[in-house]
Amino acid sequence: MGPFLLVAAIALATSFGSVRIPALSIFSILLGKLQDVPDSWLLIFWKLRLPRVLSAAMVGGTLAVGGVACQGLFRNPLCEPYLLGISSGAALGASIAIIFFSAAGAVGLGAIGFAAFIGALMVTLAVFIAAGKRAFRLPSTLLLSGIAIAFLCQALIWLLMTLNRDQVERITIWTLGSLSSAGWSRVIWLAATTLPTSLLLAAMGRIMDVLSTGYSSAHGLGLHPQRMAIIILALTAFGTSAAVAVAGSIGFIGLMVPHVARLLGGPSHRPLILRSWFGGAILLVVADLAARSVNPPGEIPVGIITALIGAPFLLILAKGRNTEGRLDG
Repeated sequence: MGPFLLVAAIALATSFGSVRIPALSIFSILLGKLQDVPDSWLLIFWKLRLPRVLSAAMVGGTLAVGGVACQGLFRNPLCEPYLLGISSGAALGASIAIIFFSAAGAVGLGAIGFAAFIGALMVTLAVFIAAGKRAFRLPSTLLLSGIAIAFLCQALIWLLMTLNRDQVERITIWTLGSLSSAGWSRVIWLAATTLPTSLLLAAMGRIMDVLSTGYSSAHGLGLHPQRMAIIILALTAFGTSAAVAVAGSIGFIGLMVPHVARLLGGPSHRPLILRSWFGGAILLVVADLAARSVNPPGEIPVGIITALIGAPFLLILAKGRNTEGRLDG
């Protein structure tokens, strides 16, 4: 069901926008039948919409998978990758690049995206170091370290904005999340970084099932829980950092989608990760379509759309929970 809904969402998102391209024309473009297709439609489809929509799908899927991994490992239904400081580190890296570097860049990301990727990885590493050896015996230590370093990064961002007022708007727009700069180079980057990490996490689904019961139980079953948790969180941090480097900070997907996917099919992690990937991909494709359709030909940051959906979801989730710490829906 998920793949079919994703294909439908992609078809819808490539069809609608400031310039409407009929669905039949899209199929004609994909099949190479270009006799009745204006050149302007070809340009819009191949250069703008298709890479943007594919980027949205991979970013959304990656954020949702990261949410599954974090909620399972920390046994916390409100956990998502951004609590590890990934988003704040990316925002700090991007802010530094916006202020100090040119538009040239590396690996298809541009200077801002590449700096965001490096910043996210460095801050995540700093969180692990700050948490120390207790990080996996007491998971709250890792989360508290992530929150503390995230506040530190945010303070540095505010300092940079105060000292460079002419760049405040650019920094603010980046931190709200956008896919407006997506192109084929970024599609290749996402395919090379986020898809392998998501597949590896899915392959480790049964290990996550064991870890989610508690590290003591996992150790009793013959696993090395700390080693496995480090691998899972490293994959999560790498994939999320790669996604944030392209799209900026887009919240709530890693929080919302795993809960819905769990309600639809149960808590077993391997199928849950696959359902969540498709759910996150569909959600962000549709949210990005809404972001560029609200005020055409302009657009609003897609992070605003996900926040407008996610905040009420979080309130409903908080109100509807009768027990603490359960992940079985």
